[in-house]
Amino acid sequence: MSDTATLSRLFSTIDQDLEVVDHTFQERATSGLELLNSAATHALNSPGKRLRTALTLLSGKLINYRFEKLLPLSVAFEMVHLATLVHDDIIDNASTRRGLPTVNARYGNNVAILLGDYLFAKTAGLIAEVEDFRIDRLFSETVATVCEGTIFELLSSHRMDLSIDHYLERINYKTACLISACCKGGAIVGGGTDAQIALMTQYGVNLGIAFQIVDDILDYTGSPTTIGKPTGNDLRQGLVTLPLLYALRNEQNGRVERVERIMNQKKPSDAEIDTVVRWVNATNAISESLELARHYAARATALLSEFPASPERAVLMEVVDFVVERSR
Repeated sequence: MSDTATLSRLFSTIDQDLEVVDHTFQERATSGLELLNSAATHALNSPGKRLRTALTLLSGKLINYRFEKLLPLSVAFEMVHLATLVHDDIIDNASTRRGLPTVNARYGNNVAILLGDYLFAKTAGLIAEVEDFRIDRLFSETVATVCEGTIFELLSSHRMDLSIDHYLERINYKTACLISACCKGGAIVGGGTDAQIALMTQYGVNLGIAFQIVDDILDYTGSPTTIGKPTGNDLRQGLVTLPLLYALRNEQNGRVERVERIMNQKKPSDAEIDTVVRWVNATNAISESLELARHYAARATALLSEFPASPERAVLMEVVDFVVERSR
């Protein structure tokens, strides 16, 4: 079963509400200004898995389903996620995302920057509709943390001496914090107790870390069709991720220097990138990375076990399995 089909099955109980979120997202993200509206529509056409929306809704439904408040929250989280992707593509000088031209490639960096800023600005009104100061604080802290994570990523690029702990801290800031915020926000809107909110916050953190580790594995093992970008794309951007860190550990015979030389080139050749990708796959790095992803996935599942059995808990547990086992 494809990833899309698996998620469609998992989210079947909230499918109609996901459609409402999508429709509202389209309405609120577009603009009356023709150029900005065209760029926003182009960005929205990029296929997504709606994972963050589903996590927000299911985390609320796990406790008390207040869809009228979860709706603006879900749209706001998806909107800020899209804004970060638009800005990331500028930083990475990316020309495609999931098989489609990026906003910066089609409209230029100036329009892409302003589109990202526009989307960030639009989230303020959405968050106000939730009418909960805890959500205001959560959202501002989440956006700030994602920005810090992007800076952390820039500062740690091309660093062969990056530690595993620093890598985990980086992906916590860049990826896990937004997934965690979706789960925490859903629990807050659902009227969860402090203990329940804390459990869902940590569920999201561990799920998010597992998600990003698997993403980094797929950059070495996936195909452009399944991951929506060329294999070895992180290497091309000078981004050192977990599989490479594991592969380089205790490596001798000048391998570190050779990899570093390739990554520090302005535009390394496909053949050079493929050489590193094949070498990493020939080591134990992929299996070790997957083992760490499963460790965080197990922690996420254990946190969910603190909640009474329910259809929503069962789906959230299956989401953990999906994140680790998705197309490789």
